[in-house]
Amino acid sequence: FAFTPLLPSVTCGTVEPRSVVEPIRRILEKKGGDFKFWEAECFKIDPANKKIHCRSNMGTNLDGNGEFLVDYDYLVVAVGARSNTFNTPGVTENCHFLKEVEDAQKIRRSVMDCFEKASLPYLNEEERKKNLHFVVVGGGPTGVEFAAELHDFVTEDLSKLYPSIQHLVKISLIEAADHILTMFDKRITNFAEDKFGRDGIDVKTGYKVVKVSKDAITMQNPATGDITVPYGMAVWSTGIGTRPFVVDFMKQIGQANRRVLATDEWLRVRECDDVYAVGDCATINQRRVM
Repeated sequence: FAFTPLLPSVTCGTVEPRSVVEPIRRILEKKGGDFKFWEAECFKIDPANKKIHCRSNMGTNLDGNGEFLVDYDYLVVAVGARSNTFNTPGVTENCHFLKEVEDAQKIRRSVMDCFEKASLPYLNEEERKKNLHFVVVGGGPTGVEFAAELHDFVTEDLSKLYPSIQHLVKISLIEAADHILTMFDKRITNFAEDKFGRDGIDVKTGYKVVKVSKDAITMQNPATGDITVPYGMAVWSTGIGTRPFVVDFMKQIGQANRRVLATDEWLRVRECDDVYAVGDCATINQRRVM
């Protein structure tokens, strides 16, 4: 079990990865009682027969694919969500996400690689600048917090280790809306934008990323048209999308035109008996109260 709000801090070593994770078996052990835990992926729900189809990616069964069926009386779906790429070409191949502990560790390694690459003797100034251009796509809480953590990491720690190239570092935050942190109070938005301005973080609002290649990001703005910017590392945190098996389940129960599972006030999935849903994979439809 990973505590996701602290993941941006793991990317720069402010918090160690083992401080934000807890083994599920240990949680169950503390609770006592008759629990079974299986590390597997559910890839299909069969509400008519009250079964879920699971797949283990570790061992294999006799068929060799690690698949098994689980019967249920009541089912709780709490699978959260995944990073939403909006089908932008090149994102999955070239960008880092920030959803799991492994993602945070990959980002940390990638930041160090960029600095090491930029230190090599045969690179010219332009290539060094490209390697030290860190792009964060998405001006929500995760993107903003990661950009701030990265800035602190660069100014407080890496500047001592790489004094000759620290002046070439550039951090850009790209957001399609007119402001960052739009889900919060206006004062928080203004404070964050002013602070980033003072810290030298380049906040590009009103820009929509349309394509990501191995070493450049292409973005669109109504005023400037398409612009392409070279980068060393990119982190994509533009919000969340529904997981594929939840989409399939929604089609089965007649909720295909929705973004997430609809439940009533008691978290029961609409048009479906004995299935409950909680968290980012669902939304509560309140009844109108006279």
